[in-house]
Amino acid sequence: MQDGDSAAPQPLAGVRVAVGVAQGLALYLLYSAFDAKVWPATGAIFAPLVLLALFLPPISIVGAGNVRTRTLTIWVAAAATVILALAWYDIWRDWPVNYVWAGPAKGPRAEPPLLPSFAFTAFLAAGLFIADALIAGGDADRKFMASYPTHFDVAWKLAVQLALAAVFVAAFWLILWLGAGLFQLIKLNFFERLIEHRWFAIPASALAAAAALHVSDVRAGLVRGIRTLALVLFSWLLPLMALIAAGFLAGLIFTGLAPLWATRHAGALLLIAAAVLVVLINAAYQDGHAERQALPFFRYAIRFASFLLLPLVALAAYAIALRVDQYGWTVDRIASAACVVVAASYAIGYIANAFAPERRLLETWNFATALLILAVLFALFTPIADPARISVASQLARLQSGRVKPEAFDYNFLRWEAGRYGRDALLKLAAASSPRAIRVQAQAALSSITRYSSPTVPTAPVNLATRLIVHPAGRDVPESFVRTKWSDDPSSSQQPACLNSSNFKCDLFFADLNGDGHDEILLLLSDRTLADRLTSNNEIVIYRQSAAGWRIAGTLSLPYKCAGPYRRALLSGNFKLLPPAWQMKDFEILGARFVPNTGLMLFAQQPTCPKN
Repeated sequence: MQDGDSAAPQPLAGVRVAVGVAQGLALYLLYSAFDAKVWPATGAIFAPLVLLALFLPPISIVGAGNVRTRTLTIWVAAAATVILALAWYDIWRDWPVNYVWAGPAKGPRAEPPLLPSFAFTAFLAAGLFIADALIAGGDADRKFMASYPTHFDVAWKLAVQLALAAVFVAAFWLILWLGAGLFQLIKLNFFERLIEHRWFAIPASALAAAAALHVSDVRAGLVRGIRTLALVLFSWLLPLMALIAAGFLAGLIFTGLAPLWATRHAGALLLIAAAVLVVLINAAYQDGHAERQALPFFRYAIRFASFLLLPLVALAAYAIALRVDQYGWTVDRIASAACVVVAASYAIGYIANAFAPERRLLETWNFATALLILAVLFALFTPIADPARISVASQLARLQSGRVKPEAFDYNFLRWEAGRYGRDALLKLAAASSPRAIRVQAQAALSSITRYSSPTVPTAPVNLATRLIVHPAGRDVPESFVRTKWSDDPSSSQQPACLNSSNFKCDLFFADLNGDGHDEILLLLSDRTLADRLTSNNEIVIYRQSAAGWRIAGTLSLPYKCAGPYRRALLSGNFKLLPPAWQMKDFEILGARFVPNTGLMLFAQQPTCPKN
């Protein structure tokens, strides 16, 4: 079947269509259960079932007719076992952090996680793709490690099939929506209502994907042609990427490493560059056919690019090591370190191949690195090397050793990003045996119900005056303003960040806006290096003292494109107060006072930006 373009036997086509229908039905039932919150969408079994329904049918469809029945049966059973085990662990390690409102009496209620994490789902798909290609290639050659041309053909054919299936499903839905639009022109909306029903949309999408995989399999010649064209185009990008990488490495001689580390994302970018080089090297090498190897241009480009991999990977490893030494292990750094291990394997093998190309070490090394990738993925998504487990242990060690002060420790990370391991760590930190400074912070983190508000509580009185830059300098800020408890303000969401975080400062100036002889206080976020460019620095918050204390009385927005000159004028006192352009009376309705919001712009016409 792989070499011909003839139509597949009817039983094979029927089997693949049946698998597609079964997948669509399973996904529809799972979606309905999730929507109705009934079994199996009530416990840890739901995520494994969803992943089984997503991944097992495509494995069966592409394997049918291409892999021996016995091999396919064993592979599907093994894949199902791995999916079930890893998906259960992915749910188990995730502490329930999803909160829903259960009503005024009960307040927010924690819901257990039901869906697998995005990272796990994505990397599970990648792992299954690699394993499927290795198994199909080995079955074709009847040995554990198939010949490189076989592995190359199987892997790239599968990649093109999946890409074509995704494009076909997208085109399928574009045509359906086009049809719905045509019917809408004549005031018939039954077609639109039909395709919006999930009992149609989910099975239809699964059936379309199955049909695309089947057609692309029986038309292997077309798939091979598309693959060859894509690889030829990619191979011509190899010299360009190699020159860019070489220029970058040469530039480091003159600039040093300081600008690289200042970016704070150097490691990730270096690893991406290494990954692109690996893909382009393989695109140029293709299946290692002698005819392809006879082209000196690509032969030298492959060798040149191979030598660039090692310094790129070494720099990425050094960047990650520096951050770990400074701040310890985190989930992202552990994932980056795993990528470094894989990239280093490619770099070592490809350099060895560059020194002895006649031995064709690249082919053996690609197979060995594919097995390494599977091992690394398995370790990352099991307790062996779970990034959450390792990062929690690292951060706790830094706290206990005194390298991080209790008030500077990231309790929010343990609460919202470290899953069950973070929860267990917080429970230990919140125990009575912990120092008070740590215990208070951990208890606050455990009680938080949103990841967007820091659970950190102050361990010492807040000196708000240190966060305020007063204009004119030397004027005293009212003590009542400094001691205000801002969380009691109903409009606390509009407060500038300096009132709640020591990481920000505000410029403060005075103006009697209502003419009562008492100055109001005006605050705007202070960041003088970026004030002309950040929209967050063009909002002025006005505070007025009342019987309830200092409260927000209004806001004032400076022009978006050029707030800087207006800020400087305000802070230097270069402004005057004008009577309102339009007086409007308030309403009193059933004893309540309502103030009309006119929606008038601050300026009669949009001001132009000053030249200086």
